[in-house]
Amino acid sequence: MCEVKVFKREGGREILLLNDVYLVEEDGGAIRFETIFGEQRIYEAEIESVSFSDNKVIIRDKT
Repeated sequence: MCEVKVFKREGGREILLLNDVYLVEEDGGAIRFETIFGEQRIYEAEIESVSFSDNKVIIRDKT
């Protein structure tokens, strides 16, 4: 299984939000993440980038 880390871009920095994420879904204008441990979080944000080679998703506030 391929898990990713989720970061939020703020002021040029990447802040780690979640580890071991296996599910990323659009949820009514928000983004829902679920970890392999069953933790779920929903962010009112948009995806900035996804890197499969770095196992990383970066989100940012909606513009």
